[in-house]
Amino acid sequence: MQKNNGNNGNPNWVEMLKGWRKEKAEQYAKAILSPPTATTLYKALPRPGVVLIMGHRRKGKTGLAHQAANLYHKVYGAPAVVHLPHIPEPLRKKIQKLLPSWMKVVDRVSEWPKDAVVIYDEAAQSAHARRSQSNEAIALDNLVGISGQRNQLLIFISHHSRKIDLNLVHEVDRILWKEPTFAHQMFERDELSDFTMRAFDFFQAIPRARARLKATLVMDFQRLEFKKCDNVLAPWWSDDLSRLFQDIQVGKGRN
Repeated sequence: MQKNNGNNGNPNWVEMLKGWRKEKAEQYAKAILSPPTATTLYKALPRPGVVLIMGHRRKGKTGLAHQAANLYHKVYGAPAVVHLPHIPEPLRKKIQKLLPSWMKVVDRVSEWPKDAVVIYDEAAQSAHARRSQSNEAIALDNLVGISGQRNQLLIFISHHSRKIDLNLVHEVDRILWKEPTFAHQMFERDELSDFTMRAFDFFQAIPRARARLKATLVMDFQRLEFKKCDNVLAPWWSDDLSRLFQDIQVGKGRN
C-alpha cells in the first residue's frame, strides 16, 4: 500500500523506498539465521543447473560431486564427465580406470555432452578469477550460459569463491558446503561471506567428526533458503582415487 506524505495525496517515495529496503533486509536476515530444513542430496540438486561445492581440504568436496553424478545416472541415466585440464595422459588413464564406464575424464570443454553431469574439479585451474579474460575462461563462461539449453548439471569445486571468476559465481543456483574453516569466511567475496560464516556455524554445531564429514549444507539461491542433508560416497570412490585428485590439486604428475 502506498503511503501519502499529506501533500495533495502524493506518495512519499523516500519512505516507501526505506520500507522496501527494510523488508528485503528482513528477508535476507531470515534466510541467513533460520535453521536449515532437512532434504536429500538428490532433491537439493537443480536439473539443469549450476552448483558450486566449497569447503576445506579433505572434507569430501570431490566425493560429494561424484555421488551427485551417481544419483543422476541412477535416476535419469545421465552420463558424466570429469573435467581435468592440463594433466598428463598417464594420469588421466589411471583415473579413468577407477571410474565407471559412463563417467569420462576430459580436458576440453568441447567434450561436455548434452544431458550430462559435468564435474569441474578444483575450478581454480582455469576458471581462476585472474584468468577471466582468457580464451578458455570465455569459452567456459559461454558454456555455463547455455547449460540450461543443453540440460546439463555443472558442478564446480573450489575451496572458496575468491578463486573463481565472478561471472561464474553469478550463475550459481546452489552452493553446497562441506566443512569450512573460520578463515574461509575471511577469504570469501563480500556477497558470500555471511553465507559462509553461517556454514561454519552449522558444522561447528555438529559434535562428531564422522557426522561432520557426512553433512552437507545447501544454499538454494532460487528460494533463498538453507537446506541440509547427509551424503554417502559413490560406490567407486576409494582412497586411491582420492589421492589421485589430491595429487592433481598440488600439481604432482603434471607435464
